[in-house]
Amino acid sequence: MDDLRLSLRLLRAFMFAVDHGSITGAATALNVAPSAVAAALGRVEAEFGTSLVVRARARGITATPAGRALAARIRPLIEDYSNVMQEGYALSQGLRGTLNIGYYAPVAPAFLPIILQKLQKQSPDLKFSLQECDNITAQSGLLEGTLDIALFAGDDLLTGVETRPLMDLPPYALLPEGHDLATADVLQFSDLGNVPMVLLDLPVAGAYVRGLFRTAGVTPDIVATVSSVEMVRSLVGAGMGAAVLNMRPRTALSYGGDALRTIPLIDGANLNLVSGRAAGAPRRLVQVFQDTLHSWFNSPAALDLIAQPPRPGQAGSDQP
Repeated sequence: MDDLRLSLRLLRAFMFAVDHGSITGAATALNVAPSAVAAALGRVEAEFGTSLVVRARARGITATPAGRALAARIRPLIEDYSNVMQEGYALSQGLRGTLNIGYYAPVAPAFLPIILQKLQKQSPDLKFSLQECDNITAQSGLLEGTLDIALFAGDDLLTGVETRPLMDLPPYALLPEGHDLATADVLQFSDLGNVPMVLLDLPVAGAYVRGLFRTAGVTPDIVATVSSVEMVRSLVGAGMGAAVLNMRPRTALSYGGDALRTIPLIDGANLNLVSGRAAGAPRRLVQVFQDTLHSWFNSPAALDLIAQPPRPGQAGSDQP
C-alpha cells in the first residue's frame, strides 16, 4: 500500500469541511472552489473505504464518528507540517510566524518589550500575541495550544507543562515616600502589623502575601484589594497604605506621579518565577524565545526588578 496516496492538501480540505460542517464554508476558508472540496471528500472516503460524512442538501455535512476521529488525527499532522515549513524558511530567512505568549508576572512590561524588540529586530517577519493571565489560565493555554509559552509563578503546576526557573523573587514593602518606615534599610513583616495594607489580590499573589503574614504571626490590616500592580502602586503613592510585592518596574513613580520606596522584607519566602511550555519538542521559534528570555534573566539588568538588602558598606536599599 502506498502510504502517500493522499496529499496534505486533500486531508486539509477534508478537515476544513468537517470543521465548518459545510462544503461551501470550507471552500471559502481555503479560497478554493466548492467542487474541489467535494472532490477531496470523495477521494478521502474512497481511500479509506468508508463513509466519513453524511451529506444533506439543506443542512450541509455532518461527520460520522469515523470522520470525526480521522479529522482529529489529521489536525496535528497539518499543524506539524506548518511548523516544519516555518522552521525550514527560518533557517535561511530568520524567524517567522506568530508567537503566542502568556504572562502572569505583574511587571512583565518592564522586561518583555526589551526581549521582544531584540527578536523582532533580528527577524522582521516575526509577530507576537501577548495575553495577561493568571497561573491556571496560563498553563491551560499551554496545554490547549492557544499559548506557545508562558511566564508565571511556579506553584500548582499542571501535568503536561514543562517549566524552567527564571528568577527567585524576594518580597519587598512598597511605601510612599515620607512614610515613617520608608527610610529603613530592611523591614520585617512585624513592622507592618499596624500599617494599612493594599493587597494585590490575584490568584497565587493574594494567597502568597496572606501566607507570608500568617507565617510571621501578623494579621494584616487590609484596606483595599485590587487586581493590578499599577493600582496598588497608585493607592500606596496616594498614602492609603503599604503593599507587599515581588517585582518592581524601572520607575519610582506611580501613575499619579507620587514617589515610592521599595524596602526589602528579610523574613519572607521568595516567589519563584518560571517559564513554561507544553511538554514535548518545541518549535524553533518557541525555543529561541525561551533561550533569549533566560539569557536576559541571567544578566545584571534583571536584578533591577527585585529589591535586595544593602550590601555590606552600602547605605539604604537600591531604588529604581
